[in-house]
Amino acid sequence: MLRRVSIENFILIKDLEIEFSEGLNIISGETGTGKSMTISALEFVMGRQGDYPEGTAVEVEVGIDGEAVILRREIRSGRSRYFLDGRGTSAKNVREMLDGAVSIQGQNEFVRLLKPEFQIQVLDSFGGLGGLVEKVESLYEEYSSKKRLLDELVSRREELLQKRDFLEFRLKEIEEVGLTPAEVKELRDKAGALKSLEKIKKLVGEALQYLYDSEGSAYSDVGYALRLLWKVRELDPSVENVLEELTLLKDRLLEITDSLRDRDLELSPEEIDCINELLFRVQRLEKKYGKSYEDILRDAEEIKRELASSYGYEDRIEELRDEVGRLEEELLSLSRELSRKRKEKAPELERRIEEVLKELNLEKAKLKVLLERGELSRQGIDRVSFLFSSYGGEPKPVEQVASGGELTRLFLSVALIQPPVATYVFDEVDVGVSGDTSVKLARLLKKLSRDMQVIAITHSAPVCAAGDTNFLTEKRYLGDIPYIQVKKLSKEEKLKEVARLMGTPTENTIRGARELVELVSR
Repeated sequence: MLRRVSIENFILIKDLEIEFSEGLNIISGETGTGKSMTISALEFVMGRQGDYPEGTAVEVEVGIDGEAVILRREIRSGRSRYFLDGRGTSAKNVREMLDGAVSIQGQNEFVRLLKPEFQIQVLDSFGGLGGLVEKVESLYEEYSSKKRLLDELVSRREELLQKRDFLEFRLKEIEEVGLTPAEVKELRDKAGALKSLEKIKKLVGEALQYLYDSEGSAYSDVGYALRLLWKVRELDPSVENVLEELTLLKDRLLEITDSLRDRDLELSPEEIDCINELLFRVQRLEKKYGKSYEDILRDAEEIKRELASSYGYEDRIEELRDEVGRLEEELLSLSRELSRKRKEKAPELERRIEEVLKELNLEKAKLKVLLERGELSRQGIDRVSFLFSSYGGEPKPVEQVASGGELTRLFLSVALIQPPVATYVFDEVDVGVSGDTSVKLARLLKKLSRDMQVIAITHSAPVCAAGDTNFLTEKRYLGDIPYIQVKKLSKEEKLKEVARLMGTPTENTIRGARELVELVSR
């Protein structure tokens, strides 16, 4: 049961609290006085998106299993915050709690009756098939996911097959060079050295002259110095260490000289041609692909992986085909079971809706729930259509034959036969309904409210007259600023409001209002 709604800074409502009662609660008022804002406020708490100003807040108190539960949403620092009994919670928790306690039938909701997906939901909800529907939906999601993956792999394999020859050619072209980055660097160093070969030979020759070959070379001078020091040693043995070091230096000079002589500064024409050929192949690849040789080698590794994966697609594709086939069979089996139960429940749904329509002045109305085999989907294998006739003729698709008033009554019938909740909220429940049908509608709402709380927004005098608790919306002004006020009516004020809805309040219309209250209460 919806006990209380407190609203702050919500559209034209600045500060308002409404306490609802058991039975039939009616909200009426002049056009443009914000009657539907109560429903908008409930939808705000349930997470409806919109451009809400800072400080907007709505709090509702509902009775769930005999306990009072307070749910709240507010806008602070530009963000929504949700509360359950004063503690922070998620939008999902708040929405689920309200969904389980309150059923909101908004203005112009009857147009949903024209949509096949809504019609099948009505049948499933009426038949209590929610658990089976959830299993079908879950299995369908898994089936669809696997099938999408299978289709992607098949498509990817086809693409790879088309370009496999190109990839293999490209890989062969790279691998034919057969060099590592280090080997390429060595070749480039050698090629650079070839350009300076004569100069290098000349400089090395000069160095050898200074080291060994000339008469005044370093080797010769060190040898002469050693001979002198040997003589000094005969006079002064303390130069022994110097002699040893100088002897090592002479030996080292000889090693350096031999190392320079051993340098191979000559290359054969064949060796030079080989270096140039290999470097030409490297440069040709770099020019062709616009990348360095190292990057090209990295591309080659990626090509190898891509080719390897293309060869491995077949096993994965076959594995997925088996899995998709298994899921499809399981899904079809479950969908057939769901279809069978829908066919069992459809006649009862037809009968129940026709019973309510009779109470709403459509005594000869017929409803046919047509189930046809459709494509496999998240809703199973059924395509559901509501066929309708208001005068007892051959039923036809509801979107082709039902008037606005008939759609409203049909939708109301659907709402009333659904699994019950604690509170029904109807916005503009009387759209397209007038005359004696309005009285029957009022009586039906009155009857419904004996078992559950009903809140209805109305322009209808009979529906207003049926209320156990009545509220009046008014637009007031604070200076030039409009705001909405909601007032709970006394019995006398209720009679005046019913009289207003009948026409201009006079003694006669108030008397008629009193009679109308008695009429809808029978």
